[in-house]
Amino acid sequence: MTNSKKKLINGGKKSSGVLGFMLQFVPLYIFWLVLSEHYTPFYLIAGALISALIVIFNREMFSSLLPTDRLGKFTPGSALKTAFYLIKYVPWLLLQIARDNLLVAYLVIHPRMPINPRILSFKASYRRSASQVILANSITLSPGTMTVLLENNRYLVHALIPSSCDNLTSGETQDRVGKIFDEVPEGPPQSACGYTFGEIE
Repeated sequence: MTNSKKKLINGGKKSSGVLGFMLQFVPLYIFWLVLSEHYTPFYLIAGALISALIVIFNREMFSSLLPTDRLGKFTPGSALKTAFYLIKYVPWLLLQIARDNLLVAYLVIHPRMPINPRILSFKASYRRSASQVILANSITLSPGTMTVLLENNRYLVHALIPSSCDNLTSGETQDRVGKIFDEVPEGPPQSACGYTFGEIE
């Protein structure tokens, strides 16, 4: 590899590192300013130093949340893409939560309380832990479903009624979460549903 190519690669890594640092530093610094409500030089400098130290000491955690592409590269384009799909995902999730709230309310006030608890098992092919955690938390946030286990991209979900998991068995939720971090698209997952853990092993 020639010296010019090495300089170009190193320069790209440095620029992406600086951009990643700033994307973490700026929100923390703004948060500091909002909470402190003091804008004298002492507080401005102290806030900048503390925010920078937080980013440095937590760089491994922050790096797992950086919006990279499928090659693991962080670029302005990948950041914009992640922001776009995240903004699309949040309203959709809130709509599912509202719908599931009504469903659970109906089940609770129904005289027969027609619940039919099940355990759903499925696997996702996410390469990033951030995608795995977002999916697990999204499931738990929706009333009627709860992630009881996440291990090696395998999910165990408890559902009050089987239809609560329709978006999971169809793969819609997985695909929407996957788009946030540019995961490889996947169709409906292979899943198993039963009344006990033994039935789905």
